[in-house]
Amino acid sequence: MTTPTAPSTDSSPFRDPLTEPGAGTRVKVCGITQPSEIGLLTDERADFVGLWLAVPGGPHDLAPEEWQALAEDAAGRPQPTPVLVTFTKDVEVLREAVSRTRVRWIQLHGYPTPGFVRKVKAIGPDVRVIKVLHVKGDECVEAALIGSYEKAGTDVFLFDTVSADGRVGSTGESLDAAVVESLIGRLTRPFLLAGGISAANPDRYEALRRHPLFLGIDVDTNARGDDGAIAAEPVRSIVAAWRGDDG
Repeated sequence: MTTPTAPSTDSSPFRDPLTEPGAGTRVKVCGITQPSEIGLLTDERADFVGLWLAVPGGPHDLAPEEWQALAEDAAGRPQPTPVLVTFTKDVEVLREAVSRTRVRWIQLHGYPTPGFVRKVKAIGPDVRVIKVLHVKGDECVEAALIGSYEKAGTDVFLFDTVSADGRVGSTGESLDAAVVESLIGRLTRPFLLAGGISAANPDRYEALRRHPLFLGIDVDTNARGDDGAIAAEPVRSIVAAWRGDDG
């Protein structure tokens, strides 16, 4: 059996450790709204920071000016790398955001078509797309489209949960490892895990962590303190539990 590997990005001048599985568990923390939170993530060695733009009604949605300022703050640090997290299906919104900042990673939540992924990739040669695959109950909503999303140019998949009432993103509900395990044989792109990820549950995903395309985790709810802000102690605990000795 051939061992799957991530596609090479050597042809592009833009390189990012998020595309390199096997280089240690990458940690992405999502829903940042304050510069102090970015500083905290730098101190705690998080790899990526998710900044929400055009997420209607989202608790951590940012106005364009706020988003731009935080994106440039993150881009000016050695880490974490900024990721534009969005629900928009207007490619011009994304094109403008990218043109004004050094952000090159765009995470597409909701249910955009493979055709939209293709349009986002066409924004520029260095744009990288994370396509969220939504797990609802015991099935993945976009399972039949995985191949099409890859052909459209998806660089990384992110498995996340959909709540029983249909809420998408930052639900805090646990991801069903069995559903993901049933799908990863279809992937040729790296993947991240989200959905109730915490310092207490890396063992639940042990088989997925051993997969050669596993990149890391995306956390939001469990990285926050009692006041709702990103906090050092939970982030530190998550990083330690999931990275272990892999650095």
